[in-house]
Amino acid sequence: MNTANEQVSEWIVEGMTCSNCAMGVRKRLEKQGMENVDVNFATGDVRFENIPGKPLAEIKESIEELGYTVAKASEPSEKKKD
Repeated sequence: MNTANEQVSEWIVEGMTCSNCAMGVRKRLEKQGMENVDVNFATGDVRFENIPGKPLAEIKESIEELGYTVAKASEPSEKKKD
């Protein structure tokens, strides 16, 4: 059993208008090593588990490179991983 803590981030991303937009954001995050990525284009909600040591500013920049705006990026909360 792995008992490491995961950093869970919940963001609001503006500019997504369809499921392809959401898929693009999800794939970008997964390519960077994020896990359990959930993207809802209708509400702009983006939730993911960050890998240790990955700067959130770098993740935000990669989403903005796709043409979207990170309107709200809350500080990650810790989730105990079983």
